Amino acid sequence: MGDFNSIRNSTERFGACHRGLEDYGSREFNEWIKELEVEEAPWVGSKFTWVRPNGSARNKLDRFLLSPEWLSKWPGSAQYTL
Repeated sequence: MGDFNSIRNSTERFGACHRGLEDYGSREFNEWIKELEVEEAPWVGSKFTWVRPNGSARNKLDRFLLSPEWLSKWPGSAQYTL
C-alpha cells in the first residue's frame, strides 16, 4: 500500500499538466508492478485519490498492490476511496 506518486495510465490523471515523461513513467511503473508479480486490488468509489482543493486537477496516486496468493485467500479484497 502506498502513495506512489505515479499513475498507471492517462485515465488516472485529469486536469494536471501532462509532461512528456508521463508515458515513460507509467510504463516504468507498470513494469515494476509486473516484475514484483503483484496485482492491484479492485477499486470502489472515486477513481481519484488526490484532488486539488478547487477540483481543477485529480490523480490516482494511492493504491494497494497485493500478491495473487492474498487475492486467492481473500477474494473480496477491495480498495475504497474515503
